[in-house]
Amino acid sequence: MTVRLIATDMDGTFLNDQKTYDNVRFHKLLKRMAVHDIHFVVASGNQYCHLVESFPDIKDNLTFIGENGSHIVHQGETLFEMFQPHEEIAELVQFIESNFPETVIALTGKTSAYMLKSNDEDSLKTLRHYLPKLELVDSFSPIPRDDFFKSVLLMEPELTREIQVALNHHFESGSLIGTSSGFGCIDVITKGYHKGWALQRLLDEWGLTSENLMVFGDGENDLSMLKLAKYSYAMSNAPENVKAHANFQTSSNNEDGVLQAIEEYLNKIEGNIG
Repeated sequence: MTVRLIATDMDGTFLNDQKTYDNVRFHKLLKRMAVHDIHFVVASGNQYCHLVESFPDIKDNLTFIGENGSHIVHQGETLFEMFQPHEEIAELVQFIESNFPETVIALTGKTSAYMLKSNDEDSLKTLRHYLPKLELVDSFSPIPRDDFFKSVLLMEPELTREIQVALNHHFESGSLIGTSSGFGCIDVITKGYHKGWALQRLLDEWGLTSENLMVFGDGENDLSMLKLAKYSYAMSNAPENVKAHANFQTSSNNEDGVLQAIEEYLNKIEGNIG
């Protein structure tokens, strides 16, 4: 089977630590992918409006999985949106504020993301980078009038596991689940709706299977797509538990590991090895 869909996470995977990539090299590879009818998909926990900033001149030629699978946009047109129940979001806010009051909460909606005006400047600066559409509110009671894809929790990195375990225990019978996205963040998504689910939907849409899928990731929120794909690559900078679920490994995000692996695959099928 040949690869017909290549999907990549962004932060810590496709992007280097300066949040950039080799634009010239990528555009050359994209043209080669087109010759072989290979779809290129960006799969991230971030907002669609943030993701397109990395591809300003070609955004309408690509497919984006945003909000960790809850938002799929193909060539500028929305294919799928999944929103969370307001009552569970309110319960999440109450649980975090009562048990982990130092944790920063961001609610990511269709119209905007929302954070509290009382949040410290460092937290606002950290999350504003990923949430270009951001509104500051006095309180999350009541929950802002919007449709919400997910929530983001920001904490000290060493508290990530403790908060994730407590959160998932509390919502064991509910529809929400927390998954670590790295960098001291937890994405609270809808159970069953993750990057892997979104990729399976695209595979079905395009008449493909997991045998045609190549993916790249570095974090826990990439596990669903790493488990799905035949050609699953963990970055060398990924933690060991992520590497354990990948069939292959490539160089780090700071060494253009994604572009390197794609280039090697294209060279192989085009007979240009070496």
